[in-house]
This record gives sequence, C-alpha cells and structure tokens, in this order.
Amino acid sequence: MGPSDPSTNQPCSRLESLPVEILQLIFLHSLEVNLPRSSPRLGHALSSPLLYTWLIRLAFSSPNPGSREGFFTPDFLPPPLDFWALSWEERQRLQTTLLACRWCTFPLMRKCQREYVNHAILRKCTGLVFREEDQALLSNLDRRFDDLENSDWVPNVRRGKGDIVIPAQLEESLRAPSSKSVDRKVAIWFHLGALQIREPNEIFYENDLFRLPCSGAINPGRIPDKVLRSPWSDAQFWFLQLLSLDFYLDEDQFSLERSFDITYRLIRKRKFEPFCRLMRMSFRSANCRVPARWPLQPAHYSLARRCGSGSGDQFINFILEERWDDIPSETKQELLRYIEPPIRAHT
Repeated sequence: MGPSDPSTNQPCSRLESLPVEILQLIFLHSLEVNLPRSSPRLGHALSSPLLYTWLIRLAFSSPNPGSREGFFTPDFLPPPLDFWALSWEERQRLQTTLLACRWCTFPLMRKCQREYVNHAILRKCTGLVFREEDQALLSNLDRRFDDLENSDWVPNVRRGKGDIVIPAQLEESLRAPSSKSVDRKVAIWFHLGALQIREPNEIFYENDLFRLPCSGAINPGRIPDKVLRSPWSDAQFWFLQLLSLDFYLDEDQFSLERSFDITYRLIRKRKFEPFCRLMRMSFRSANCRVPARWPLQPAHYSLARRCGSGSGDQFINFILEERWDDIPSETKQELLRYIEPPIRAHT
C-alpha cells in the first residue's frame, strides 16, 4: 500500500465534519474566499467548478439597467447569492480576490462569458422575431466564441458596433401604439462577453450593455499578478487584454510603481516579446477611468541603454518607433546616438 494522505489521519473540526452541501451553503452565505484554503478537507469540499461559476457571475456580471428585471434567475444565480445586495466596494474586493485565485483562469472566464451571453439571449430576446438563419446563429454561438482572432479586441480603447449585429423586430403583442419603430438590433462582442439590444441609430451608444466581466468606473477590481509575470503565455495575454480596460494596473496614475517594476524586469532580463506586447496595450489606474498606454519612465530609457547590445538594439529601436512622441527630446538624442553606428574618420 502507498502512503496515506496525512490529512485523513487528522481529527475533523466541527466545521469540517459538516456535510458538503452545508459547507457549500455556508461558503455562499459568507463569500469567504479564503475558506477553502484553511484545510485540505474544506478545500476538497469547496473546489467545485459550479461554485466557481456562480462566484464569477456574482462578481463580474454588469449592473446595467436591463439586468435589474428578470435576468438573475435562480437557475443562473441561485440563493443565497444576490447580485444586487453587494455594494460597489464589496464587489470590487470580491473581484480582486477572485481574480487572484488559481482557479480563476482565462478558459473558465471564457466559459462563463459564453453562458452569460446565452442567458442574456434567453432572457432578453424572447420578445424579438428573427429571420430563420439569424435564429439558427443565435442558437449556436460556440464557433464564434472559439474564434478569438476575429473578435473585437478593442485595440483603440473604443468598442466597435459588435462582432455580429442581427436585425430583429418586436413581436406584435409587445408593440406600443405610440411606438414609431419596431425594429431592433442585437449586437454581440465575443471577446468582451457582451450583448446589447438597441434601436437602429446612425450613432452607436454604449448604454445598457450586458457584459461579463465588468468592473466599475469607480472602485474597479485589480488586475492579478499572475497575468503580469513569467511565463508570459498567450493565455496570460488574452486574459490581460480582456481585463485591461475595466480593471486597474496601478493604484495611482501619477505613481506607477507596479508597471514600473514589471517594465524594469523585462528590460533587465531581455524579455523582448512580452515587453513589446505590453507596450502596445492600454490600461487604466485605480483613480482614473481613462485608459492610457503602458507607461515608460526615464529610468527605463537609462536601463535600456545599460543593458542594450549597442547599435541596432531591439529594445531601443522598438521604443523609438513605438513611443517617439512620448520621449523627451534630450532622451531621444541619447537613444539615437546609442543605436547609430560610430562614424569612422577617413585616413
């Protein structure tokens, strides 16, 4: 026989001896995310993909007006979980805590996005009439969710009108006599996990957007450290891109300690690919809702010269090409002199 698990030979506490169903109910009432870490027995009882899914729905669903009625049904978010019972501060703390958990991964978030959009279609499109081919598309969105490369990644910090925009009409029973328009458009963003039902309009407004994940303009959640460190995989960057517009990188837009340290390490360790990818992304800080490009500071320019390979150094070339307008004039000249080969005098 192999060695036994030491935890099985230890006496149970009164809490640990409770049935799994009761432990899970206590967990959902308390929302004490660290409870599973307190013992192996509790960790085993509370390590459930279904519990994780409910927590993500509770913490990351959008609080848009359309979700206030008939959206958070018991089959989608069962009692005792109550989306509207959380304050913004409580939601922000829960978001930050969940994002830091090992189980909160990009694949799980994508699964939750898919289920969220399908639920929004089920709950909010029941009074709409679609063409047959569009109804078939809405009934099977899996292929589109799997096609991340062709989704709207919001590269310019502004969402487009939707990866797909499907025309629809209100059912006759729902049409008000005074209504001038019965036409609607259903827009879906697959990377963002978002859906909007809107009236046709030449101007696109981002109001009443169903979205997961979503964080507040005030008191946003924090981007977890696990997506900002080695091994810098594609999955990390996909997750980072998803979180980058709503969730914050630095605490203060004028004190960029976290991003400073990450950039410093990447330059010092010569991690060129993740450096480039971060430099092309935009992030917000906790106290400023407007996203800005990943920051570079004077110490980074000096470090790039110290750690560089001389003429043609890829870091300095990239900085000059991508951030030319942001570099102080004197620093520009120093960087240009560094990468330009020395001119030899003719004899």
